[in-house]
Amino acid sequence: MSVDFQRDIYCLFGLPIDNLTREQTIALLRSKAKKKQSIVWSTVNVNWVVQAFGDDEFRTAILNSDIVTLDGKPLLWLAKGLKYPMRETVPGSTLIQLLLEKDPNNPMTIFLFGGEEGAAELAMNKINQYPCGLEAVGALNPGFGSIEEMSTDAIINTINKTRPDILLVALGAKKGTQWIEYNRHRLKAGIISHLGATINFLAGTVQRAPRLFRSFGMEWIWRIFQEPKLFFRYARDGFFLTSYIIIRIPAWLNYRRYRPNDIENMDEIILKRKKAIIFGRYVNVPLNSTLRQQLFENLQKKQNLYIDCSRTLWIDGRFAALALLTHHQMKKTGQELTMDDNGKKLLRIYN
Repeated sequence: MSVDFQRDIYCLFGLPIDNLTREQTIALLRSKAKKKQSIVWSTVNVNWVVQAFGDDEFRTAILNSDIVTLDGKPLLWLAKGLKYPMRETVPGSTLIQLLLEKDPNNPMTIFLFGGEEGAAELAMNKINQYPCGLEAVGALNPGFGSIEEMSTDAIINTINKTRPDILLVALGAKKGTQWIEYNRHRLKAGIISHLGATINFLAGTVQRAPRLFRSFGMEWIWRIFQEPKLFFRYARDGFFLTSYIIIRIPAWLNYRRYRPNDIENMDEIILKRKKAIIFGRYVNVPLNSTLRQQLFENLQKKQNLYIDCSRTLWIDGRFAALALLTHHQMKKTGQELTMDDNGKKLLRIYN
């Protein structure tokens, strides 16, 4: 995985989030599948945020994803609180439903991996019952076991022989992301994504919350009603999110205090030195920013990089996300990205 510096991404809870609508995401997924490009798509909800804070391996899996979208109203509300231009959530289950409703004459193929016992096969039969925008080409439940036991040649070959446009994984968030990380280089699939309860929704073994619940961010109430065992998970996640917001309120207020009213027309102030970038008072990184090209070139040259924000009052969320992914990629190749203390302080707003 290499960094795509043309992604319109923002940093939220220390994770890179793509600014995509549902239709834009569908178009992007279709394009990647048509070009036979294998990518990983992650959908981040509050539970994923909580796990990412406490599990470096889980967080790394998200950072390694090629597309990361928001799944959950609370995260969207927080993104809007930071003035991010994100318009809607992009839950995996919603996108799969939208794909089902697309042109049946040009369906995307999908392989279902995981879910409750028998759910994948039931979901496959329901998808293929009538012509629709998806064609299920396989279903497999690997049962319970270690990542290695779920990654045998027989299992991988069963998936690969169908060469699906979409490989939908449902093994539980932690195990599912681990399985994808462990096997992504072996899989011959277009879009690889862990989408939690989506297989159960497709099979009808679990009913998704009505639209009214989802529109007000209350889907969790419906899920607890259907699956009481989820109560403690939602309680823990809610406590974490509330605590995080309370702790971050001073930093967010300071952010809004210095945030310029019109960032679209603001010029970047960038002075290049050997292996260093010096920022001026405000750092804004639109899609046509020269900084994106500079970061790309630095990665290609495999040079260490120092970023000086000593004079900076404000950093936008797009730069925070790019810095996050650049640092992650540089670590893989033995490079270092360092920043002065003021820059680190400004970035903490997004972490």
